[in-house]
Amino acid sequence: MKIKLTLDEKYQYLVKLVRQSGQPLSEFESLRRNLEEHLVELSKLWFGDQSYGNAYKVIERIHSADEIEWIEHKYNWRLKSDKFRKRYIGIDILGGVLFFKQPEAADNMTESEFKKLLDGTGLPFEAFEKVIADD
Repeated sequence: MKIKLTLDEKYQYLVKLVRQSGQPLSEFESLRRNLEEHLVELSKLWFGDQSYGNAYKVIERIHSADEIEWIEHKYNWRLKSDKFRKRYIGIDILGGVLFFKQPEAADNMTESEFKKLLDGTGLPFEAFEKVIADD
């Protein structure tokens, strides 16, 4: 049976550590201490128990998963520099890039949607930052 997990993108670092460490599951004590908050959240989600005692069960489930799908969140995007008066990104009716002064005028986009929008514009992704959007 194939195990597929769907996780919030905020858990990517935890998954990377678990899957790339090559350590036996019994040697994850440092991981437990460093990522306690995420382990407790996933313990509550998967086992209905918010206790720290299920941390090894969470690690084991991640470690044994065959596939992990990420849930991407939508953000407002803006230029990093304050020198631009209009720095929040939006999309016009024809799919072109617009810049707005106010964040509420900007469009909410996932990182992959934003990168796709920038494709072919010559604007580097590194010049922008994501801002938590109120959906």
